[in-house]
Amino acid sequence: MAQPNTDEFPIWRVEKLNWIIAALLGTIAGFTLPFYAAKSVFIGGILANLSYMLLKRDLKNFLESKLILTGKAEQAKRKFYLKYYIRLSGLALVIFWLISQHIVHPIGFLVGSSAIVLSIGITMLTVVRRFYFPSKKGLVHEL
Repeated sequence: MAQPNTDEFPIWRVEKLNWIIAALLGTIAGFTLPFYAAKSVFIGGILANLSYMLLKRDLKNFLESKLILTGKAEQAKRKFYLKYYIRLSGLALVIFWLISQHIVHPIGFLVGSSAIVLSIGITMLTVVRRFYFPSKKGLVHEL
């Protein structure tokens, strides 16, 4: 497997951390909260991760699309935004249905869906730390 470029934002780390944090939050909720709330945390983590994966796929397709490469960027943007808003509307309807039918608890769902925010924050902190506080070993290696 090719080593990721260290100058770029480690999106692969965010992806892995999303699932790890969602599983950790779901596990902690399972041991500490009633079933209804724990199930809500778990479902929130799954929906947020699936939405993130679909957004990543669509963004990658957008950036690599033939429309962009042939100079039809406006057409490619409209197509991307159309798919994005359709998916966002669908997700909003699913969330509304889950909450209105009392399948999930709103606070538990919010905690589960925050796994993405936590993983991006943790990854950003590691990137900032590496950028502003490089190890001496790394400095010697660069010289």
